[in-house]
Amino acid sequence: MHDPETLAFEIKRPWPERRGTAGRRYWPTMVDVWHHEPGGHDSLTVCGPRWRWHVHHWRIVVPALRELRRRLLTRCAWCRGRSTKADPVSHVNMEPRRTPWWQGEREHFHGDCIAIRRAHRTCLCLLPDLENGDHGRCRYCRRSRSFGATDEYLDRARELASIPVGERGR
Repeated sequence: MHDPETLAFEIKRPWPERRGTAGRRYWPTMVDVWHHEPGGHDSLTVCGPRWRWHVHHWRIVVPALRELRRRLLTRCAWCRGRSTKADPVSHVNMEPRRTPWWQGEREHFHGDCIAIRRAHRTCLCLLPDLENGDHGRCRYCRRSRSFGATDEYLDRARELASIPVGERGR
């Protein structure tokens, strides 16, 4: 699936902040204006060269308000924990389902929670019967294994899968 959105333009904050050890100046974004292709088509396939000025296709995002909403309302879909600056939640799908602004966003996860969720959905059979030989859905456990899954990856996935559903490994 491709992304139907393209960043039309952004409005930067007029005062900079310093980042990194070198103290370089950086102007964070105050407002992002996204062009959303109608019908969910790939970006710029329907609207063509004048896509930037299709005001009726714009979606305006204020990053500071988005972060405030995530901290106050959005919960991790795996552990139900809050989003914090040190441990933020983010979406894993290209196009998460939209929710009203007064509700938290859905399908958002902490970084370690998504790894645990992925391990719970991975085929960890010692002798799997996979649809495509070395990858695909297992006929025994009905879970999937990705192409090129190494023994080290499967060992780590077994460790993560031992964590109970809804809990986090610390």
